[in-house]
Amino acid sequence: MIWILILFLLLFPVNAEILEVCPNPYNPQAEYVKVRCNTTCILSDEEGNVTLNTGIHYVTKNLSAFAKEFGFEPDTEFRGRFALANSGERLLLYENGVLVDEFSYRNSDKGLIYYRENGWKFRYEGWTDFEPVRDHVSGEIIVTPSNFVFEADTIVSYIFTTDRYVRGNYTLYLDANPIGGVPVNEIELTRNRETYFLKSQSYRFFHWKFGLNGNEVVVTTENWKWDNLGFIIHFKSQKISKFLKDVLEHDKIYASDHGSVGELKAFKSFGGRGKVYSFEGNVTVFVLPDYNPIFEEMTNAKSRLYIMAPYIHFKGTKLLDILRNKSCEIKIITADEDCAEFLKDFGSRNGLKLNVKVDKRVHGKLVIVDDKAIVTSANFDEYGFNRNREIGVVLEGSVVDDLASLFNNESDMKYTAPALVLLCLAVAIAYIWFRFH
Repeated sequence: MIWILILFLLLFPVNAEILEVCPNPYNPQAEYVKVRCNTTCILSDEEGNVTLNTGIHYVTKNLSAFAKEFGFEPDTEFRGRFALANSGERLLLYENGVLVDEFSYRNSDKGLIYYRENGWKFRYEGWTDFEPVRDHVSGEIIVTPSNFVFEADTIVSYIFTTDRYVRGNYTLYLDANPIGGVPVNEIELTRNRETYFLKSQSYRFFHWKFGLNGNEVVVTTENWKWDNLGFIIHFKSQKISKFLKDVLEHDKIYASDHGSVGELKAFKSFGGRGKVYSFEGNVTVFVLPDYNPIFEEMTNAKSRLYIMAPYIHFKGTKLLDILRNKSCEIKIITADEDCAEFLKDFGSRNGLKLNVKVDKRVHGKLVIVDDKAIVTSANFDEYGFNRNREIGVVLEGSVVDDLASLFNNESDMKYTAPALVLLCLAVAIAYIWFRFH
């Protein structure tokens, strides 16, 4: 079959194509267009032209700047008035005098690369391409709040404001510039500990959360404090541990000084304890933005689609388009009341089987699609899915139904809060005393 395809392409070659466009690289002199030509073709920005021979070409503003920026030699330099405007441009590609391709863009972020792969997509300079790793494991999933403590050699988090749940001689990897500044308690906790503060033009935030201890792995939605409604996934896997160590080893290149110091981040707990589910089955661990199966899985949902997230921003995500076309059961739990009201109205107007609940404790991100569950650190916004370094786990097996019960049975979402129990007891005692005295 592959030989038939190759023969077909040789006999009936596709038209020349624009393959990549980088209008605003970190080094402005390295801007480029990648083009494939089957015969002599002309690349135009409607002000200047570049003539190209058969083959794949990297056409750049400055040959040496491109080589320094991207690590390999381009072959063609811009000519005449041809240039890529950061504010937007229309590029035209002619072959044998016929317009065969065009590409338009608007204001371009620094480091943004548009590329063609089953349609136009984008990435940023410096993004890695780590493939997800799958393994068959046994472990536990803990619904927080919890008193879980991890003996670690590596802790990764967006912020780190308490060490009450971590033991050992561990190295920290933290975001160098979190929103609001680096918490003052984080500064104290890292003062005498090996710590890498990570900052990169390629990623908005290092927002992932996980821990390692040899082959022991913890992936969590929480910043290593278990006071909200979230998730801890705990298991052993040599393959997955090595994968995460490899990613960290690469990301050490982003080590820097931390940014400005912010306020104290207090520890506030809803009290009580969440459920613990033992499981055995296949897990797939991935890092974003290298790999993101979430929207593809949601698109393919047949029987159920459940989403838990503290908030949902629809800009930069495909969520509304996915929901609008769903005939399956949809359940959403969020902490955002405005979002919940909007989704209820959206469901009614589109005739969806959509149930929405508000729970102010929610911080964890969970998606259940048919017989799979995805737990991720990524928030439901354009940064979480498109610009941040995040982590996620795809779970298979009976534990998916356990997690689905959080949506199906409200009692599973409730915790025994000690303070509330004591208050109710005090009220009852007071009532009895006044009733009989």
